[in-house]
Amino acid sequence: MKTLACAALLALLGLAPHTPVFTDASQPVTVDAGEEFFIALASNESTGYTWKQAIDDGKILAYEGNVYQNPSNGLIGGGGQQIFIYHANRSGTTAIHFSYGRPFEPNAAPVKTLTFNVTVQ
Repeated sequence: MKTLACAALLALLGLAPHTPVFTDASQPVTVDAGEEFFIALASNESTGYTWKQAIDDGKILAYEGNVYQNPSNGLIGGGGQQIFIYHANRSGTTAIHFSYGRPFEPNAAPVKTLTFNVTVQ
C-alpha cells in the first residue's frame, strides 16, 4: 500500500517513478549526484506533532520541501506520513537530522529524533 501511495505522490509532484524512498534511519542512504530522493517518516498531523529537518552540509544536498500524506485508511485522526524531498547536488557524505515535536511548544524537547547518513556518489 505504501508503494501505491508513493507512486501517487510521485505523479502529483511530477517526479519519475523510480525516485528512491528511504524510511529506515538505521540503513545508509546512497544516491547518485543529480538524483532526487525522498525520506518518508510516520507522522500524525492531527496531534500537532511534525518532523523538522536539518542537513549538515547543504552543498551536498538540497532540501526541496515536504508534504504530508494522510492515512490510507481515511480515518480521521489516524497517522499518515511526512515525505521530505531532497536533491543530491554533488558527491560527498552528509547527515540529515530529524526531530519530531510540536512547533507551538518551542521549549519542549522533541519526542523522537532520527539521523539519516547520506552518501552521494
